Amino acid sequence: MSIASCTQGTIEKPDHEVETISELFDSLAKRGTSPSHALCCYGDSTMSDEYTIFTVVEDTTKMTDEADKEWHRQAADNQRFLLRNATYLVEKLCKTAQESYRYTTPDSVDYSITIEKEPRKMLTFRHYKGERNADCVVLYYTIKKPAKVTPKPCDPKPMQALLKRFLAEQKGVKQYPVHYEWDEGVPFPNEGEIYTSFTLRMGHGADSLAASLVTGTHYIIPVKGYEEAQELENELCNRMTRLSTEQPVVSILQTAVLPDGEKRRLHHYWQYSMINGRRRMTYQLEAEAFGDNVEGCGNALHILELNTAEAPRLTIPLNWWVVMRTHNSQIYYMGEHEEHLPNR
Repeated sequence: MSIASCTQGTIEKPDHEVETISELFDSLAKRGTSPSHALCCYGDSTMSDEYTIFTVVEDTTKMTDEADKEWHRQAADNQRFLLRNATYLVEKLCKTAQESYRYTTPDSVDYSITIEKEPRKMLTFRHYKGERNADCVVLYYTIKKPAKVTPKPCDPKPMQALLKRFLAEQKGVKQYPVHYEWDEGVPFPNEGEIYTSFTLRMGHGADSLAASLVTGTHYIIPVKGYEEAQELENELCNRMTRLSTEQPVVSILQTAVLPDGEKRRLHHYWQYSMINGRRRMTYQLEAEAFGDNVEGCGNALHILELNTAEAPRLTIPLNWWVVMRTHNSQIYYMGEHEEHLPNR
């Protein structure tokens, strides 16, 4: 069934001509706004490639830091580019889509388009007002198709073996134990330094006050420079991607490109979840590539492997590459790890 809801007037073609979704993503990447990529395999043996662009632009009139203002000005310019081209593209796709839907209000516009049904290709585009009247744009592009084999839920062994082989190929690898702990009944703070130092992966409702202990290993692979670190990280990500398609598990592999001054930083993580119908993470892998312009990291690829023991609540330091241990809101950095890490 096709819902004819995308016929409102003529959309002016933007100056920067973008005719396909791939061209839009490539153009945004050149401007420093690349999509995050999640490769998912679900229990029904469906593989899903999910690409997401999310931009938020806030009012800069009250900002005093010039660097923050410049960052937001660049973000606003990229968002205008995204709006012009994505609006033109979704209107164009509506004309040939299998299904299409548009819903508008005074503060938002939502598109939902099924481009193809086999394999299923879907595009969702939203432009709306967020908190503090921020201007938000979200673009989702999803490709779903059957997996080659039935996924095996919550089995980290294939990923652990892959990482072990990868590390064995490298020279000079250093490793340190990590220990992230929260006591029962201690809430996760919603403001202050600790709030900006942690990324909260999970822990909602009753589980948000549960005890949590996450342990694992921090690996450091020395390299000659940032480009070599990035090449290594890309190789690890490619192997993880192949594993996901050749021997799928109930998992998510996510890649995001983050602008950070003069360098780009790639971020991957792999997670296993869903035990007895409840969300539980049992294994996670993150990797960050750094050059010598990042204090305390050096020219190296940093890899964090976590074994969460089905933790009902899970918090990981946002800057885990320099944090070796946490206990509630207390943070111990790499130079302090020998004194404060418990023996295991």
